[in-house]
Amino acid sequence: MSLISSSATAPTSSWWKPAAGTTWQCVLDQPVGSLTLPVQVYDFDLFDTPQSSIDTLHAAGKQVICYFSAGTYEPSRPDSDKILSDSAAVGAALDGWPDEKWLDIRTDFIVNIMKARIDTAASKGCDGVDPDNLDGYDNGGGGFSENLTSTDSITYMRKLADYAHSKGLAIGLKNAGAIVDSTVSFLDWSVNEECIEFEECDMFAPFIKAGKPVFHIEYLKQSPDVQKDCYGPNTSGFSTILKPDESDLPATVQFCPPKSS
Repeated sequence: MSLISSSATAPTSSWWKPAAGTTWQCVLDQPVGSLTLPVQVYDFDLFDTPQSSIDTLHAAGKQVICYFSAGTYEPSRPDSDKILSDSAAVGAALDGWPDEKWLDIRTDFIVNIMKARIDTAASKGCDGVDPDNLDGYDNGGGGFSENLTSTDSITYMRKLADYAHSKGLAIGLKNAGAIVDSTVSFLDWSVNEECIEFEECDMFAPFIKAGKPVFHIEYLKQSPDVQKDCYGPNTSGFSTILKPDESDLPATVQFCPPKSS
């Protein structure tokens, strides 16, 4: 796939805008599991998910968000070799994920790689994209001689959001709580992992205040208190699901029970 020009792209299309409280399922592993859960949105891996799964969900009137890592190199992706062609754009390994490395999101080279991924999402019929690993600024600056900063992530997300919207796709913020206040106005949702575990759910509440979803995951292996995981402090309006652990995000899911009195 040819890379898109790095020039600024103004939004020209309408796109799906989910409301706060929208229900969801997230499956980044294979197989994707049941496509008939009582939820409105499925968050799937952009590259690994069969086209038939996306088509089946659309036929049922549901929306599909397509996940990819926008801030790291992963060795198993179709464009991995292209990323490695510019070694200066690849930084240090992620803590706990030695095969995954931070990317220099300040470069036109990486921006254009991700625009091409957004093009792939559009061609597959995804309704939105879920770009991950946007917080290199909070992880040693990515291992570059000049550290990545939160301002770099804000600028990067603005570029990706403008491009996604121009293609008719919604786009959200994955974790990266430090930049919520600077991005909530132009992004369509937040996806958060473990804000109960880390006592930081208040950082993501601005999306709810803006009428936009916070798609929230807690992992039962780390925090097995279901009531706390579902109804902990500052989670009012969140769309919470529970997963076994953070290793793969399989199809296994637990939905929140009624709140205990």
